[in-house]
Amino acid sequence: MAATENGKKYVIGKGKLFFDKFMAGAKLGTGERYLGNSPELSSNQSQDTLDHIDADQGLNVKDEQITISNDLGGAFALDSIDTQNVAMWFGGDIDKQTVAAATAITETFTTDQWTPGGWKQLGTAVDQPQGTRSVTNVTISTSVPAVVPTDPPVVTALTAQQLEDNFEIDLEGARIYLEPTSTLFTATPGTSLVVKYDQEAITNEIIIGKGMEIRGALRFQAKNPKGENKDYFWPYVKITANGDYALKGDTWQQMSFNYEVLKKDDTTERVYITNRPATA
Repeated sequence: MAATENGKKYVIGKGKLFFDKFMAGAKLGTGERYLGNSPELSSNQSQDTLDHIDADQGLNVKDEQITISNDLGGAFALDSIDTQNVAMWFGGDIDKQTVAAATAITETFTTDQWTPGGWKQLGTAVDQPQGTRSVTNVTISTSVPAVVPTDPPVVTALTAQQLEDNFEIDLEGARIYLEPTSTLFTATPGTSLVVKYDQEAITNEIIIGKGMEIRGALRFQAKNPKGENKDYFWPYVKITANGDYALKGDTWQQMSFNYEVLKKDDTTERVYITNRPATA
């Protein structure tokens, strides 16, 4: 049966959403990217008007009204949690970070840097504040100040039993847990812990959230199970994060976005809607 029932057109809306991100500093697209499954897509419109009041009579009467502004926008939600969508939500860049293999990397921690019952992340640096991953051959030693201040400290490697009693080591995460019952720091005042490890060669995809403005063109290709398909194209939009992004829960993760429709240039309108034949 056709989608028109007794002259009334009913629609159940479905379709795919695409975004063509603009190059930095230009209104030129870099290629439309399918955003993945989009459970929600909506459009909204608001306008401001200016009234004119005829005050020549005893009762003020509105005799004219004109529209002085018209705003278009909307919102959509994605449950395709791929890297580019996450970067878009955080307004950030995606960086390929390559870490070369290395051996015998040493890090030293003092008593005020590592409290028993706490984890330490290995490989943190100015250009890598989140730390590294994938380490091997971890050894830990105590470093005790010498009796004579000018002498080097006394460094003693811990035995396998001491490591087991005092630490939990996560090689993949490059993290080390110091047991709350550990007395390694308190046995001798001024003791430090020296961690030595090998770094495996890895390549990480890092999203760096910067709160940047994300601009481009937005396209919705309708594929309705019932009703006429209307494809929407917004030539110029600004996309921002909308609300909370639940990183933990008992439902599928979902990210919400707002889009504000802007005027690209004098010859391009803000939205184009193409009507296609109805489906059965």
